Amino acid sequence: MKRAFKDIAEIMHQTDPKASFAIEFWDGDSITIGDKPKFILKLKSLSVAKKILRDGYFGLGESYMNGDVEIKNDLQELLRLGYLIDFDDFRLSSWQKIRFFILALLNSDTLKTSPKNISCHYDKGNEFYALYLDNTMTYSCAYYKNGNDSLEEAQLNKFEHISRKLLLSPGESLLDIGCGWGGMLIYAAQKYGVTGTGITLSKNQYEYAGNKIKELGLQDNIKILYKDYRELSGKFDKIVSIGMFEHVGKKFIPVFIK
Repeated sequence: MKRAFKDIAEIMHQTDPKASFAIEFWDGDSITIGDKPKFILKLKSLSVAKKILRDGYFGLGESYMNGDVEIKNDLQELLRLGYLIDFDDFRLSSWQKIRFFILALLNSDTLKTSPKNISCHYDKGNEFYALYLDNTMTYSCAYYKNGNDSLEEAQLNKFEHISRKLLLSPGESLLDIGCGWGGMLIYAAQKYGVTGTGITLSKNQYEYAGNKIKELGLQDNIKILYKDYRELSGKFDKIVSIGMFEHVGKKFIPVFIK
């Protein structure tokens, strides 16, 4: 377990030879890179180390919020180095390659693992997301035309911008891959008269979107499916996918594009 973090430390050092930091382990052991560490990452238990290796950046973020990880001094420097890392750019030893390959397999977005990955991210409860999202419950980035736009106005700006780029017309069929809580499809159906199909692997999103569509009387125009994009068949006039690409995984990008 420690060896994996030593590998990561070495890669960070390769990324920026001037970087200076330390990693402290739960048993008092530590790794120091450079003379005067700008930050110290303290892993408080073996279990949290496993979580970070298994879940990557999500694991680190959740562990930090839970108090299982302590970051002393410059948090921004840790984030900077983490952002710069690109494993494909480095000459890894055979053991390093094997370790990272196994970790990637454990967290890959296969048909079997994707529902769990998506649920872990999005099934925290719709009430939680409603605390900071707009009325359309849109999770992806908004499009602000000016600094006075509200969040909801900016999200509607985005829907309109995408709709115009797609040249939507009444009667066309629109597929939304990773439809979230259904905001884009609802907008397109109401304003452009399309028939929509949305797919999601979040049970909370699936239930919320279905109820919202019924509430608006759009059940004859829009259907939401709890389904992986790799299991979907059929033909559609237009396809949209907003802020979902990062969930695909490098291995499945060619499949997603097809």
